[in-house]
Amino acid sequence: MAIFTVHFPRTAPGEPPAPDKIVFLRDGFSWPALLFGPFWLAWRRAWLVAGLWTLLLVALTLVAWKLQVSRDAVAWLTIALAIWLGFEGERLVGWNLGRRAYVEQDLVIGEDLDEAEAVYFHRHRPAQPVAKQEIAREPAP
Repeated sequence: MAIFTVHFPRTAPGEPPAPDKIVFLRDGFSWPALLFGPFWLAWRRAWLVAGLWTLLLVALTLVAWKLQVSRDAVAWLTIALAIWLGFEGERLVGWNLGRRAYVEQDLVIGEDLDEAEAVYFHRHRPAQPVAKQEIAREPAP
């Protein structure tokens, strides 16, 4: 089972957000973030974070080249940063959503994204109107 955070865009008070605007983020390790780094961030529309991550990697390379650090040390540091992004990538995407006026509203547990969405929307579906029952009246004497 995985934990998903549910993020809403800001709306007027009392107005529910459009269901297609609600974002679910899986909490936990992300293999695509580990393997693809800034490309994964860009795919998740975290443009600023992807740009900053790329600048971090370029700066790391330039500093290592200037200080004549061994290639092995640079490789290990790059691997460590990739692992860190695997663990924290979803949080960085959540931070980016916060910059875009999204607010974390709920937590949902599910096997995958489809199940998490089903659980969330089932839990927060609008209440069904109760049919009025006719009150049996006794005839007047």
